[in-house]
Amino acid sequence: MVTDMPKQKTTIDEIRRDVGKAMLSCLNDHKYTDITFDVIAAAVSHDAALVRRLFPDMTQMVHQGLRDFDDEIMESFAEDLADDVDAEIKERILEGLIVRYEAYRPFKLAIKNLNIASVSNPVLASVTIHRLTDVSRTILELSGDDTSGIFGLLRVKGLAGVALSAQREWFRDETSDMSSTIRVLDQRLNQAQELAETLNIIPRQ
Repeated sequence: MVTDMPKQKTTIDEIRRDVGKAMLSCLNDHKYTDITFDVIAAAVSHDAALVRRLFPDMTQMVHQGLRDFDDEIMESFAEDLADDVDAEIKERILEGLIVRYEAYRPFKLAIKNLNIASVSNPVLASVTIHRLTDVSRTILELSGDDTSGIFGLLRVKGLAGVALSAQREWFRDETSDMSSTIRVLDQRLNQAQELAETLNIIPRQ
């Protein structure tokens, strides 16, 4: 006699990840202010009441989506670094920036919509800044740089500034290999390194 296999129970973490993905996808098609709970609930196959309890604020959905995606990107970056033990710290940092921008290419409209909404939404702005700061710290640490103490914090903030300064070029970069974005990232990273060396934030190379 054949019996039905029991359905695997969906975990809270899976629901959170699904909602985060749905938010990023919706941001590619809608302005942030046009996205409602009902829009997200319709995009996931989970109990709406549970989703609302897990995400009482729409900005939390944004944070979930960005964090999960960044975690995937950084996991892949770490694996790439493991296969390239001879690369210098600066080369690794640049590669980390490139890898992240490359991964977010399908979500350019989502990032644009977040930027527009953040101008008048300080909570949302804080979420996006926090994510950029956190992933910048991860890139530095994976690359072998020190992020501890006040100098470490300055390195993190400096790298976040480098990443942000290239965003405008990234938005308009239509090259298949992101060559113009990479050029700007390399220039900004060199400038940041020179300034950091001048201020004794990092040792001179």
